[in-house]
Amino acid sequence: MTINWTKWNNDIIEKSHGKVYFFRDLYEGEHSKIFTRAQDLIRKGEIIDNIVEGARKAQNVQTPYITANISKLIPEIPAMLVSRSIGSINSTQENEEKANQETEDEIDNPESADIIDPQQQMIEQIEKNSTLQFEHWSNIVQQQVDGGLVGVPWKDEVGIRIDFKQRDVYFPHEDGLGADLAYEREFDEEKFLHIYRERVEDGDLIASNILYMLEAGDRLEEVDEEWAKELLGMDELETVYNGRTRPFIMYWPNEKTFTNPLGVSCLKGQEGKQDEINWTLTRNAITFERNGKPRLAVSKEIFQALQDKAHERYGDESKIDHRDLEITTLDENGNAMEVIQIDITKIGDIQWIKDLMKMMFVETKTSEKAVDFYMDEGGRAAQTGVAKFYDLFISIVKAEQLQGEYIYFLQQLFESCLWLANEDDRSIIVEEPEITIKSMIPISRKELIEENNKGYVDGAQSLETTVRRNNPHASDDWIQEEVTRIEEEKAADDTASLVGGRSSLMSFMDNRDSSGNPIEDDPDEQ
Repeated sequence: MTINWTKWNNDIIEKSHGKVYFFRDLYEGEHSKIFTRAQDLIRKGEIIDNIVEGARKAQNVQTPYITANISKLIPEIPAMLVSRSIGSINSTQENEEKANQETEDEIDNPESADIIDPQQQMIEQIEKNSTLQFEHWSNIVQQQVDGGLVGVPWKDEVGIRIDFKQRDVYFPHEDGLGADLAYEREFDEEKFLHIYRERVEDGDLIASNILYMLEAGDRLEEVDEEWAKELLGMDELETVYNGRTRPFIMYWPNEKTFTNPLGVSCLKGQEGKQDEINWTLTRNAITFERNGKPRLAVSKEIFQALQDKAHERYGDESKIDHRDLEITTLDENGNAMEVIQIDITKIGDIQWIKDLMKMMFVETKTSEKAVDFYMDEGGRAAQTGVAKFYDLFISIVKAEQLQGEYIYFLQQLFESCLWLANEDDRSIIVEEPEITIKSMIPISRKELIEENNKGYVDGAQSLETTVRRNNPHASDDWIQEEVTRIEEEKAADDTASLVGGRSSLMSFMDNRDSSGNPIEDDPDEQ
C-alpha cells in the first residue's frame, strides 16, 4: 500500500516522526527558542540572548541566558565510544576472477595497475565514495538525537556509495513492502517535493521518482513525467531491479518498541530537567548581577552633604564625586560609611543542578564518570584500561548495543551496494563484509601489546590478527609484510632442530669425542 501525497507541511512530518525538530534544537543548545521560561525573561528584559535577539539589550540588568547543555553530552558519549571502535571493512570471500571493464572503471586504480582482488577493492572503493571515516560519529549522534537514521545505496556518475539521511525524510509503507523518501527541492525559485519510492512487487524491486509542485495551502500537484525528467535531470523515472526482494533503503531505529516502531530520541523526557538546569543557573546569575557588587552605606547627614557639594560643583545633586568619600566626618554614634557586600558563595543551588544531571544520566544510561563534572576529583592518578572499563560500565553497555546495531546497519548497506555492482560485473560477490572492531576505551601502548601478545601465545588469535591489533593504523600491505618477516625469522630452524632441538658441535660429531668414543653425560650434572 503506497502513500497518497496530497499535502506537505511540518504537521505531516511530526505525525510520523514526532518532535524531531524540538530534539534537534535541544541538542544544538537553542534553548531560548524552545523553553517558555527563557522566552518570558528575554521578553521582560531580565536577561539577554545576543545570538537570538541581536542588538536588543535587557532593560533591567545585562545578564545572559546561561545554559549547561547536558543534552549535548548524552548522544555524543556513545557516539565517541562506538565511532572509535569501528575498524576496517574486509571481504569474507576470496575472489580471483578478473574484473570486467565496468568494475575497472569504478575502482580508482592507475591505468597501468592490475586489479588483484576486485572484491576487496570494490568494498574499499564504496568506502571511499561514501567518505565513511568521516561519517561514523555524525551518523550515531544523528541517530540518537532524531531516534533513527536512514541509509541508501546509490549509483550515479560519482560511483557506488552509501548516502546517510536524517530520519524526517523517511516514510515507510504500511504493508512493509517499501518506503518513500521525501525531499523539498527548489527549481527556478519554485518549490517542489521530490518523492523517491522503493517498492517490492511480484518478486522485483521497483524504484521510482515522483515530483510534486508545492502550491498554496500546502497542497501538492503532481508534475507530468516529461517536465519531471527535465527538472530532475533523469532519462527514466523508474528502474526495475529484477530478483531483488528487499528495498535498498535501510532504516536504523533507536530503542524501537511496538508503540514506537520508528524509534525515539535519546533526549525524550529530558527537556524538563534541562530547562530546570538552565533556569537555576540563570537565576543565580541574575542574583549575582544585582547583589554581587560591593555597595556603600552612609548616614543621611553625609549623603546630604555629598549632594550639596555635587550641586555646588556641577549644578546637579545626582553627580556625586567619589573623591568626596575619601575623607568624611563621624556622626554622634561614631558611624560614617560602611561597605556592604553579600556572600556570593551562598548564592545558587549547585547541588540541585548536580542532582538533575545525575537523573538525566541514569535515565539515558550514561556513566557519570564519562562526564566527570565533579571537579574535586581531577587529581586522581592514571587509570588502567580495566579501571576505566568499570568507571564507564553503563556507557559501554549502551555503546556495545549501538555498536552491534550499527555494524549490522552498515553490513546491509554494503550488501546492497555489492548487489548493484554485481549487476554490471558478475565476478563481484554479493556478501555482508566483515567489519573489524577496535577497543572503545583508549589504553596505553604497553597494555595494548601485552594484551594481544598474550592472546597469540595462548592460541586465542592468529599472528596476523595480533600484528593488526598492535598496529591499528598500519596499511594492509605493511601488515602482510610484517607477518612475512616474523614467519621467516621463526622458520630459521631446520627440521632436525624442530625435532631434536637446536644443533651443537657434539651433535654434528654423532655425540663422540675426538677418539671416536661415545660421550656419556656426567651423572653429577643430571
